[in-house]
Amino acid sequence: MKKTAHIIYPFNPKKNINPWSIGNNLYLTLKKKYKVKLYTWTSLEKIDPNKNDILIGHAHTNPYTVFRRSINNENWYKKILIQPFNCDPKQMSHLYDLIPICDEFVAICGKYWLKNLKKSIFKKWQKKITQIDLGLDKKKYPFLKKKFNEGGKRKFIYIGNDYAYNNYAKNTIFLEKISKKIDTNYLSTIGNKKIGSINHYGWLDFNLKKSQKLISDYDYLIQTSNFDANPSTVLESISWGLVPVITRQCGYTGFNKNTYIPLNNVNGAIKIINKLQKLKNKNLYKIQRDNLKKLNEIYNWNVFRKKIDSIISNRKKNTKIKYTKKEIRIFEENKKKSPNYYLRINNIFSIIKSNLKMLFINTNV
Repeated sequence: MKKTAHIIYPFNPKKNINPWSIGNNLYLTLKKKYKVKLYTWTSLEKIDPNKNDILIGHAHTNPYTVFRRSINNENWYKKILIQPFNCDPKQMSHLYDLIPICDEFVAICGKYWLKNLKKSIFKKWQKKITQIDLGLDKKKYPFLKKKFNEGGKRKFIYIGNDYAYNNYAKNTIFLEKISKKIDTNYLSTIGNKKIGSINHYGWLDFNLKKSQKLISDYDYLIQTSNFDANPSTVLESISWGLVPVITRQCGYTGFNKNTYIPLNNVNGAIKIINKLQKLKNKNLYKIQRDNLKKLNEIYNWNVFRKKIDSIISNRKKNTKIKYTKKEIRIFEENKKKSPNYYLRINNIFSIIKSNLKMLFINTNV
């Protein structure tokens, strides 16, 4: 009889964007060896596992949601936390009480954050963390950029959002400061809100030909995040053929050194942008090719699934973590400062709305 893997992650095979892509690929990995049950991370239910079942998923900040309610059960063979990670105390402190009782924390993030872990408040988590890179289905993001604009007239595009409850570390204030020092005819944004006086397209459906045509007119993606696990827009832009120009705090390492913007350093950013405007076409095409190679070799779902399979197969000893009183105080303070704090009114209503929706759907099945 197959063991059951209980997956707590957004799942929808029709969606090829994160977080659904992550949940979809967890499902594809685990269904080969296990019977799979799927759960919504906002659900208030409690799982009653059979002996040797596996728990893997994303933990909500609310203590009454399914991952948190289910983890303290002796029947679990393995308990794995998997979700985006960076070293921002406000984004991550709500996990501090879960890390000691998980067998492993699979941190979806760029290697930058793993390198900086030992200097952060989360340094004790190093015993539990396994870093994993995002993947991308290249077929969903066709190659578009076959010819770059001439030097001096190259265009930059920002794609993203800064919803308070989602990822509020996009640092668009820095982007706005940069925009005041350059010709904004060559800078535009796509996303949930207009940033300063920068040309803004709003939300676009990238499956549409007209959206793809618009993207193909741009040369560079620009991301100015200060705490970002590893934005999927970077991988999407590479697949389209654009060159990402990013802060190291986007999490990605190993790209061309001339495409990194120094965090919150406007003059330093302008220097990089000016360099990229003058870059010889042959050098730009080389960067494009190198990035596409990384996409093929590192940032693909086959690599992701193989690593997940290895993590599940190899049981890791549950190493003990003990916090000091000072560490607990810092975690608690930052947890309450976060826009994701579960007792904020909007977060309470979000949980209620989600569970009422699930109840309605289940009642009408």
